[in-house]
Amino acid sequence: MAKALAALTLGLCIALSNFATAAEKKQPDWSQLTPEQQTILAPLASDWNSFDNKRRKKWLLTAKRYPKMKPQQQQRLQTQMQDWANLTPEQRRIARENYKKLEKQPPEKREKVKQTWRERQKRAAPKNGPPAPAAPRGKNLYRP
Repeated sequence: MAKALAALTLGLCIALSNFATAAEKKQPDWSQLTPEQQTILAPLASDWNSFDNKRRKKWLLTAKRYPKMKPQQQQRLQTQMQDWANLTPEQRRIARENYKKLEKQPPEKREKVKQTWRERQKRAAPKNGPPAPAAPRGKNLYRP
C-alpha cells in the first residue's frame, strides 16, 4: 500500500511538473519584440534566440522597467549588457560559476568581494571620463 501511494505521489509530481512547463507561455523571438524592446535589449540581439523562456522573460521584465529607470541606471544596464555580450562562451561560463560560488558565501564575504571589485573599477576608470559603473547591488543583471 505504501509503495502504491509513493508511486502515485511521484506520478502526480511528474504530471504537475510537466503541466507547469507546458503551461508556461513561450516568450517571443527577437523578430517578434517591439522596436522599443529591441532598442533597449540591443546588446543581447545576437544571443536572444538562443535564450530559454525563463531568461527571455527576465529580460522582457527588465525592458519593461527600463523607461522608469534614472538615466544613470539605464546607462549602467546598457554597459552591463554590452560587457556580457562581449564575453566569450567560456568567459560567461566562468562568470556564472563564480557568481554561484559567491552567492553561497556569507554576506560579509560577498560584501568584501564587492568592495574589492569597486576599488579595482575606480583605479581602472579614466581620470577625466565618466565614472565606472557601480558594483551590482541585489540581483545581478549578468545572471542568466
